[in-house]
Amino acid sequence: MNTHGNKIFYLKNIANSIKSQDTEDSVDDIYRSIENARKEWEDAKNIFENVTNPDLIDYAIHKVDATEKRYTYLLKQIKSGNIY
Repeated sequence: MNTHGNKIFYLKNIANSIKSQDTEDSVDDIYRSIENARKEWEDAKNIFENVTNPDLIDYAIHKVDATEKRYTYLLKQIKSGNIY
């Protein structure tokens, strides 16, 4: 291979490794988001189970419902392959 060909090959390898790293980072971010959503849902359920102030019961119910929906949405997206 000539020098020009070597440079092109080298640049393609760099581009591919960056793309591969971005994909790995993206997958890590997705799983991190799912784990965070699960923790938020667990925290919301804990708040609901421990709330004693009647003014906060509706808030706790809404928080549980919203965090559960976010978590299940992310799971469905990863399972269907739409999240990438």
